[in-house]
Amino acid sequence: MPGLHANRGAKRAREARAELGLGEAEPAGCLLTLVEERMRIPVGIALFLDGVAGCCWHDGGRTMLWINGRHAVVRRRFTIAHELGHVRCGHGAGVPVDTPATLGDVTQDAREVEANAFAAELLMPRAGVEGLAGGEPTLEDVVRIAARYGVSAIAALYRLNTLGLTRRFRTLRSELAEDLHLGVRERLAPEPYDDALARLGPYDLPRISPLVHAGGLAAVMDGAASVGDVAEAAGVSAERLAGAVARIGA
Repeated sequence: MPGLHANRGAKRAREARAELGLGEAEPAGCLLTLVEERMRIPVGIALFLDGVAGCCWHDGGRTMLWINGRHAVVRRRFTIAHELGHVRCGHGAGVPVDTPATLGDVTQDAREVEANAFAAELLMPRAGVEGLAGGEPTLEDVVRIAARYGVSAIAALYRLNTLGLTRRFRTLRSELAEDLHLGVRERLAPEPYDDALARLGPYDLPRISPLVHAGGLAAVMDGAASVGDVAEAAGVSAERLAGAVARIGA
């Protein structure tokens, strides 16, 4: 049974979905469009090390979400939703950088539990998952849910489990570990999920949000200004700014 923090995160997600006019079973669609164009929160995508999934960056009243462009599109979608969860749940500065383990429910941190629950409900709303699960879900049902909501098969399985919709969690997890779902997906041949993230290749990264493209970081990356000039204007050391630029793979 979900605890207090999981319930709080899911509630914030339902509120966000209602504000966005999403139906109770409707997929969230393209997350870059959802977060940047409709919620006006910038998203940056960079080639971080594999141990970094993303982070929610705060500077005074400004917020920016960062995700790892090395990861698969389905993981990037969940990471964006998770980082948005930190915003919508009111988690301020000081939230650690998120790792793949954090997003995989290997955490006891209340803030991360809330953000994971937010992401799960935003991307895989309870009503929609229940409608697709039917009776006892099969591996085919897991694949259908994953395809419908643009998530990984393991994320869909965990969602079924946390909603109490399967008694075969361990069996299905073993089948996923053996990659049996790949054959099921090939047979079902679902339509590719339409998300702008899928159209970004490694040569398009790092990607700075259009919402902040007039800023100093973008100017350094575009070659329009030097690190020293931007650092002086921002009131930080050139070494600090250069380190930040290097960390995002620019």
